[in-house]
Amino acid sequence: MDDTARLGLTAKAKAIEQFMELEASEREWIFPLLNRGGQSSIEILELIGEKPLTFEEIAAEMDMNPTTITQKVNALIDGGYSGLTLTESTAFSWTGRHRKLARHNKKELVEQFTQLLESDG
Repeated sequence: MDDTARLGLTAKAKAIEQFMELEASEREWIFPLLNRGGQSSIEILELIGEKPLTFEEIAAEMDMNPTTITQKVNALIDGGYSGLTLTESTAFSWTGRHRKLARHNKKELVEQFTQLLESDG
């Protein structure tokens, strides 16, 4: 993961966190519109939402390099993603939907997802 991709993911961390809070039906139609970097970050969050995993376990499950997994998780944390917990050996994500989005916030979310689609990362 190069610096540009890392910085892009850091900048998108809050938008990804909001995506994770959407209802499943909303996530289902938005997910295919995201770039591969955004999709893989969400897949990591979903994976560690099931149970705490080491970076190596996540990498094996996702067929990615453990260093890339570490960089993605750290970029999300650096960007303010609040649903991640790291221990000495594992990563864990709370992925449940804990709030209902107001209608007026959905327009802002669509704009953020559009920006996410237009950039690399």
